[in-house]
Amino acid sequence: FLKEAKEYLSKGAELSEKINMFYLAGIAHFALANTYFDNGEYKISQKYYERSIFLFRQDKILPSWVKLSQIVIGRAKIMNNEKDISLNEFFKCHNEIKLKLFKSWGLYYLSDILLNISDQYISEAENWIKKAIEAHKKYDMMWHSAKDYALYADVFKRKGDQKKSIEHLSKAIEIFQECGADGWVQKYEKDLAVL
Repeated sequence: FLKEAKEYLSKGAELSEKINMFYLAGIAHFALANTYFDNGEYKISQKYYERSIFLFRQDKILPSWVKLSQIVIGRAKIMNNEKDISLNEFFKCHNEIKLKLFKSWGLYYLSDILLNISDQYISEAENWIKKAIEAHKKYDMMWHSAKDYALYADVFKRKGDQKKSIEHLSKAIEIFQECGADGWVQKYEKDLAVL
C-alpha cells in the first residue's frame, strides 16, 4: 500500500509541522522518504530525508536519527548514480550513532550502499549485512530481519551463488509472511521466481 502510505505520511507530516511537532514531522518525512525509495523514486526520497534532517535539527533532538538520515541520503544518491559521496563520511556517521535501534538500521543501509556503489565492495557489504541480521535477531525485529535476508540474497546473487541467493530470499519471504507483510511477500516471490 505504498500509494496510501505516501498520502497518510504526507498529511501527518504537514499537520505535525503546523503544530510545531517537528520531531513527529521528521519521523513522517523519514518514513515518506523510505516509501519513495522502496518505490524506486530515489530523487524524491532524498528530498524527504533532507527535510527529516532539517526538522530534527529544529527540535535539537535525536542526533542519532540525523546521522542515520545522512547515511540514507547517501544511499539514495548512489541509486541515482550521483558521484559526490564519501564512504568514509557514512562510516563516520554510523560510528556517531548512539541509539542501538538506529545503529542496527545503519548496518543494513551501509551494506546496501556498499553493494550498490561498486562490485569491489561485495565482501564488505556481506560483512555489514551479517551484522545487521545478528542485531535484528537479537532485538527481535522481524520485518527488519526479513529486509536483511532479502539484501543478503542480493549479495549472493552478485557473487554468482544462485543457491544461496534462493535460500536467503526464501528466508526473507518466510519472515515477511510471519509479519503479515503480504505486499513484501508478493514482491520477493516475484524475485524468487526469476531466480
